[in-house]
Amino acid sequence: MMKNPPIIVVDTSVWLDNYLADRPNAGQSRSFIMQARESGVQLTYPIHCLNDIYLLIQSHLKRAARSQGELTEDDAAAIREIAWACIENMREFATAVGADESDAWKVCKYRHLTNDLEDNFVLAAAERVPADFLVTNDQRLLRKSTVNAYTPEDAVIVLKTIQQQSR
Repeated sequence: MMKNPPIIVVDTSVWLDNYLADRPNAGQSRSFIMQARESGVQLTYPIHCLNDIYLLIQSHLKRAARSQGELTEDDAAAIREIAWACIENMREFATAVGADESDAWKVCKYRHLTNDLEDNFVLAAAERVPADFLVTNDQRLLRKSTVNAYTPEDAVIVLKTIQQQSR
């Protein structure tokens, strides 16, 4: 039986898709985030992903700006502010899952599962919380997860089912 409210670890890819509309899974990720907020679940993220999200959003937006011409200092400053706003928005409705040496140990032990450092931090965070499930667009992480894992599209269905059952 699932705790009330469910605790969900959200992978970096889903956060990026939520904030960057031109990514392939943007619509599904945005729908999941909106459904999660409506459902009152507890969203979490591994603390380390803040840095990744901040840098990847900046990189993505700078690349897009350069494709339109020169990237000015004003453009770069505006892009930094957008990246900060995304981080602040995440923190507004999700909770960071910290890490310590025991998580680092798990990350190394999970190497045989995914051989992907970032994915292994997600798995360690899911166990630390403990999460009812995690949401990711990473196909390998979906297959190798140590907790139930769903795509954003499937997670919307799960959340709607939980919401109906709690009525």
